[in-house]
Amino acid sequence: MNDESTAPVPRGQRVEALGDQLVKVHDMLRAELASLREDLAAGKSTSSDGASFEQQLRKKCLSFCGFLHGHHTAEDEHLLPGLAESHPGFAPVLERLTREHSAISRSLDRIQELVEGGDPVRVRDDVERLAAEVEAHLDYEERQIVEALNSYGPVTI
Repeated sequence: MNDESTAPVPRGQRVEALGDQLVKVHDMLRAELASLREDLAAGKSTSSDGASFEQQLRKKCLSFCGFLHGHHTAEDEHLLPGLAESHPGFAPVLERLTREHSAISRSLDRIQELVEGGDPVRVRDDVERLAAEVEAHLDYEERQIVEALNSYGPVTI
Protein backbone atom coordinates (compact mmCIF):
# COMPACT_ATOMS: atom_id res chain seq x y z
CA MET A 1 0.00 0.00 0.00
CA ASN A 2 1.44 3.36 -0.98
CA ASP A 3 0.03 6.25 1.00
CA GLU A 4 1.09 9.40 -0.82
CA SER A 5 0.28 11.55 2.21
CA THR A 6 3.15 9.99 4.17
CA ALA A 7 5.67 9.77 1.32
CA PRO A 8 8.75 12.00 1.73
CA VAL A 9 8.42 15.34 0.01
CA PRO A 10 11.51 16.64 -1.80
CA ARG A 11 13.19 19.74 -0.38
CA GLY A 12 11.61 22.89 -1.73
CA GLN A 13 8.27 21.20 -2.31
CA ARG A 14 7.01 20.85 1.28
CA VAL A 15 4.44 23.42 2.32
CA GLU A 16 4.10 24.14 6.01
CA ALA A 17 3.31 26.99 8.34
CA LEU A 18 6.47 28.68 9.56
CA GLY A 19 5.49 28.57 13.23
CA ASP A 20 4.79 24.84 13.02
CA GLN A 21 8.20 24.35 11.42
CA LEU A 22 9.80 26.31 14.25
CA VAL A 23 8.18 23.99 16.81
CA LYS A 24 9.57 20.97 14.93
CA VAL A 25 13.08 22.41 15.04
CA HIS A 26 12.66 23.17 18.74
CA ASP A 27 11.52 19.59 19.33
CA MET A 28 14.70 18.35 17.60
CA LEU A 29 16.76 20.62 19.85
CA ARG A 30 14.94 19.32 22.93
CA ALA A 31 15.59 15.72 21.89
CA GLU A 32 19.29 16.36 21.25
CA LEU A 33 19.65 18.16 24.56
CA ALA A 34 17.90 15.29 26.39
CA SER A 35 20.22 12.78 24.70
CA LEU A 36 23.29 14.83 25.67
CA ARG A 37 22.07 15.01 29.28
CA GLU A 38 21.47 11.24 29.34
CA ASP A 39 24.98 10.58 28.04
CA LEU A 40 26.47 12.88 30.66
CA ALA A 41 24.45 11.23 33.44
CA ALA A 42 25.57 7.76 32.30
CA GLY A 43 29.21 8.72 32.75
CA LYS A 44 32.25 7.03 31.29
CA SER A 45 31.91 4.47 28.53
CA THR A 46 33.55 3.55 25.28
CA SER A 47 31.63 3.30 22.03
CA SER A 48 31.73 0.30 19.72
CA ASP A 49 34.22 2.16 17.50
CA GLY A 50 36.60 2.58 20.45
CA ALA A 51 35.99 6.29 21.00
CA SER A 52 36.38 7.29 24.63
CA PHE A 53 33.59 8.91 26.59
CA GLU A 54 35.43 12.23 26.36
CA GLN A 55 35.69 11.91 22.56
CA GLN A 56 32.01 11.01 22.28
CA LEU A 57 31.07 13.89 24.56
CA ARG A 58 33.20 16.35 22.61
CA LYS A 59 31.62 15.33 19.30
CA LYS A 60 28.04 15.34 20.57
CA CYS A 61 28.34 18.52 22.61
CA LEU A 62 30.12 20.49 19.92
CA SER A 63 27.54 19.34 17.38
CA PHE A 64 24.63 20.40 19.59
CA CYS A 65 26.28 23.71 20.52
CA GLY A 66 26.98 24.47 16.87
CA PHE A 67 23.43 23.65 15.79
CA LEU A 68 21.86 25.78 18.52
CA HIS A 69 24.22 28.70 17.74
CA GLY A 70 23.24 28.45 14.07
CA HIS A 71 19.53 28.24 14.86
CA HIS A 72 19.62 31.36 17.03
CA THR A 73 21.78 33.24 14.50
CA ALA A 74 19.20 32.49 11.79
CA GLU A 75 16.40 33.68 14.05
CA ASP A 76 18.26 36.88 14.97
CA GLU A 77 19.22 37.70 11.37
CA HIS A 78 16.06 36.67 9.52
CA LEU A 79 13.06 35.56 11.56
CA LEU A 80 12.96 38.20 14.29
CA PRO A 81 13.54 41.20 11.98
CA GLY A 82 10.68 39.98 9.79
CA LEU A 83 8.41 39.71 12.81
CA ALA A 84 9.48 43.15 14.02
CA GLU A 85 8.41 44.59 10.68
CA SER A 86 5.10 42.76 10.38
CA HIS A 87 4.18 42.81 14.10
CA PRO A 88 5.57 46.04 15.64
CA GLY A 89 3.74 45.35 18.90
CA PHE A 90 6.04 42.37 19.46
CA ALA A 91 9.07 44.62 20.13
CA PRO A 92 9.35 43.74 23.86
CA VAL A 93 9.04 40.01 23.11
CA LEU A 94 11.62 40.16 20.34
CA GLU A 95 14.02 42.14 22.51
CA ARG A 96 13.70 39.50 25.24
CA LEU A 97 14.30 36.69 22.75
CA THR A 98 17.41 38.45 21.44
CA ARG A 99 18.74 38.92 24.99
CA GLU A 100 18.07 35.26 25.74
CA HIS A 101 19.87 34.21 22.55
CA SER A 102 22.93 36.18 23.73
CA ALA A 103 22.82 34.62 27.20
CA ILE A 104 22.44 31.11 25.75
CA SER A 105 25.31 31.81 23.35
CA ARG A 106 27.57 32.67 26.29
CA SER A 107 26.52 29.43 28.04
CA LEU A 108 27.25 27.43 24.88
CA ASP A 109 30.68 29.05 24.56
CA ARG A 110 31.46 28.20 28.19
CA ILE A 111 30.39 24.57 27.66
CA GLN A 112 32.53 24.31 24.54
CA GLU A 113 35.52 25.56 26.54
CA LEU A 114 34.82 23.00 29.29
CA VAL A 115 34.49 20.19 26.74
CA GLU A 116 37.81 21.15 25.19
CA GLY A 117 39.31 21.22 28.69
CA GLY A 118 38.18 17.64 29.30
CA ASP A 119 36.19 18.13 32.51
CA PRO A 120 33.00 16.02 32.14
CA VAL A 121 31.74 16.83 35.65
CA ARG A 122 31.79 20.58 35.04
CA VAL A 123 30.35 20.01 31.56
CA ARG A 124 27.48 18.01 33.06
CA ASP A 125 26.74 20.77 35.60
CA ASP A 126 26.78 23.47 32.94
CA VAL A 127 24.67 21.40 30.54
CA GLU A 128 22.08 20.99 33.30
CA ARG A 129 21.96 24.77 33.76
CA LEU A 130 21.83 25.23 29.99
CA ALA A 131 18.96 22.73 29.70
CA ALA A 132 16.81 24.73 32.11
CA GLU A 133 17.70 27.96 30.30
CA VAL A 134 17.00 26.55 26.83
CA GLU A 135 13.74 24.82 27.80
CA ALA A 136 12.37 28.02 29.33
CA HIS A 137 13.48 30.00 26.27
CA LEU A 138 11.96 27.61 23.73
CA ASP A 139 8.68 27.42 25.66
CA TYR A 140 8.46 31.22 25.88
CA GLU A 141 9.35 31.68 22.21
CA GLU A 142 6.70 29.20 21.12
CA ARG A 143 4.01 30.76 23.32
CA GLN A 144 4.81 34.22 22.01
CA ILE A 145 5.53 33.94 18.28
CA VAL A 146 4.26 30.67 16.77
CA GLU A 147 0.77 32.02 16.14
CA ALA A 148 2.18 35.15 14.51
CA LEU A 149 4.49 33.09 12.31
CA ASN A 150 1.60 30.85 11.27
CA SER A 151 -0.40 33.96 10.32
CA TYR A 152 1.91 34.33 7.31
CA GLY A 153 0.26 31.21 5.89
CA PRO A 154 2.03 28.20 4.46
CA VAL A 155 5.51 28.59 3.04
CA THR A 156 7.53 26.29 0.83
CA ILE A 157 10.41 24.72 2.70
